[in-house]
Amino acid sequence: MRALLWITTAAAVLYGGYWVAGSMAMRRGAEAALADLQAQGLAGPAAITLRGFPSRFDLTVEPVALQSADGTLRWTAPFVQLFMLAYRPGHVIAVWPHDQRLTLAGLPLAITSADMRASAVLGASGALPLDRAVFVARDLALDAGAGRSIALTEARLASAATDAARRVHHIGAELLGLTLSPALRAVADPEATQPDRLDWLRLDGRLTLDRPLDRHAGAAPPVPQALDLQEVSLRWGEASLRAGGLLERGADGRLQGRVEIDARQWRKVLALAVAAGLVPPELAPTYAAALEKIAEASGSAEGDLRVPLVLSGGWITLGALPIGRAPRI
Repeated sequence: MRALLWITTAAAVLYGGYWVAGSMAMRRGAEAALADLQAQGLAGPAAITLRGFPSRFDLTVEPVALQSADGTLRWTAPFVQLFMLAYRPGHVIAVWPHDQRLTLAGLPLAITSADMRASAVLGASGALPLDRAVFVARDLALDAGAGRSIALTEARLASAATDAARRVHHIGAELLGLTLSPALRAVADPEATQPDRLDWLRLDGRLTLDRPLDRHAGAAPPVPQALDLQEVSLRWGEASLRAGGLLERGADGRLQGRVEIDARQWRKVLALAVAAGLVPPELAPTYAAALEKIAEASGSAEGDLRVPLVLSGGWITLGALPIGRAPRI
């Protein structure tokens, strides 16, 4: 009995020492990272606390104020929390507050949510490569003021490395129950022909990077090399669109490849694209006439359309219709 007591006591002391050492290392790392950001003018004053003994490392930074070097991107929040199980330090959980502020190129956005959190599993090497991650936000709303706001029932994003080098990630994203404020609705659907809520917007594919996502990504961001789109789809009432194909980064840095697009009620989709500014209004009649001929030639059902989106030679074409320059990445 005495031996058992000694063994239990020794194990408790060793575990306590492990927690203290781990918590000190985590706190020093967080403080060093924050000090480095502050020295670059990228972060504001913040306090760091660490709790969670004995089973977790609970790190809280409050308040949070981060901005890009050029000042075009700024994020503030009352706090952000990171949780790690003491016996699984490679598994990190992040929790955001219900209210945040984000400024994009001078546009202030108020972000609210009922719940926003993410989970990431990191590799065991010193570079801490991302193995898999999941982000979920519920009852999410973005408000730009002047009656411009977007609300989502749920937003989900997931990524999982599929190769040993962690350069290829299976990614998925889903936006559910998207609702536009009346001001934005008047722009996106001026004729009010669509339901109040967009049913879904989904993405499923495989992304290839030139290097893994790890702790060095801030200094040397990975560059996308290819995106194998299994599905990109949206449904808004009777109008729906689905696309799939392969896009690659060309030698000049521009996207190239081919994506097959299937649309139902394509005239409504075209009208929405014009309202969103994706198609110039003066070109809408030309596009409609050309797409009408493509639909007739393909033998599609009334209102349906199948057409390729081709990126080649630095340009984008939809069937035979020129769209514009291919983006550079």
